[in-house]
Order: sequence, then structure tokens, then C-alpha cells
Amino acid sequence: MTKSIGHEKNKLKLRNIIKSNSVGHAYLFVGKQSVGKKLIAIEFAKNILCDSLIDEEPCCKCQSCLNFGNGSDFKIISPEKNVIKVDAIRELSNELFLLPTISKRKVFIIDDAESMNEQAQNALLKILEEPPTYATIILIVSNKEKLLNTIKSRVIEFQFEALKREEIKSILKAQNILSPI
Repeated sequence: MTKSIGHEKNKLKLRNIIKSNSVGHAYLFVGKQSVGKKLIAIEFAKNILCDSLIDEEPCCKCQSCLNFGNGSDFKIISPEKNVIKVDAIRELSNELFLLPTISKRKVFIIDDAESMNEQAQNALLKILEEPPTYATIILIVSNKEKLLNTIKSRVIEFQFEALKREEIKSILKAQNILSPI
């Protein structure tokens, strides 16, 4: 998880979770919009799914790494027209309960999870109550208060703070938006 900038405490905790082989079934990444939650969630997912981590980083050679994002073991669910409806969560459920095809695990990210309507949240709650042992769901939110309390009680929460000025400069430099001074 070295590609992302900032959030070192959260990245260390996530690396330790993987290192200790104690990956949970559900996480909640909370923080302001565009602070890097989704990037770190994707990096975490890659690390979870990789068969041969090298120095705590994905090997980029195993089948899981080579097929990351193309297979059924990883998926991102995003709002359509600013809402995630129950059908999207039912589809997630159908895919989630199928055994992994390439990796030993499955990881699903629900981006802007606070945009789930009530029916979708209730459908997700059923999944969180009895998840398959090989599955991990990462909810990404800017406003966790829009989630049902019963969902929040079944996830491990990670709080993402605003990036520091120097971290923002590093990102801008890396994207050739800010020239080195």
C-alpha cells in the first residue's frame, strides 16, 4: 500500500491485518470526499487477493494480481444516478456467495455507500449478518450517519483525515500538476 500518499496509520493497521491473517468480513472507510479512501481500499483489496505478497506488496505475477479488476473475485459497486438500489446489492449478494474463482478470497467495495437506499441497506445488512468466510466488503462513505446503525455495528471503522499540505503537494507533483520548486 505504498502507491497512495498519506494515511500512514491506517495503511499500517491494514498491513498488520493482512500480515496477521486476520482479514475481517467488513470495513467502513470514513472521511471527506476525495481524501484517498477508495485508492487505499483498492490497494487493500489487491493485497488481500494476492497469492504471494512481496515485502507486503502485491507480487503482480500471480493469477489474482494479473486478473485484478477483471475477475469475479473483486468488484466495485458505485451509485447509478446518485443512488445504489436494492438490485445492485442483490447482485452483489449473488456474486459474493459464489466461491472465489482465482483467489482464495473475494473483495467487494461499495463506493459512496451512504447513497444506498433503505431497501439496499437492509439487503446489505442480511449479508453482513452471515457473510461467507472468504468474503470482505469495504464500505466507503463521506457521511456515515446516513448508514443504518445496525450496519455500522457490524463493520470495522477506519477514519480518514484530510491530507497534510505536504502530502497534497506530493500528489500534485506526481501528477505533473505542480512543478518542483
